[in-house]
Amino acid sequence: MIEERLRTLVRHIGAARLAEMTAIKNRRRWQTVATDLKVKARVEDLEEVLRVFPEYELWILKGEVDDQKGQISPSD
Repeated sequence: MIEERLRTLVRHIGAARLAEMTAIKNRRRWQTVATDLKVKARVEDLEEVLRVFPEYELWILKGEVDDQKGQISPSD
């Protein structure tokens, strides 16, 4: 599921780093996305992650990777 993969990626990158690199400067928001399953991730969260880390787009949206196109997963 997209939301689960987004949460995995946010944990992998880290809330502090995302707060520094994205337009969403609230570190707590990123911590919530990463850990609070009762709170839904927002479209804005997904957009910001993909704006700064486009190499994860295929993995987040489809759970796939394509090394030839530079599309990776957090485990790569």
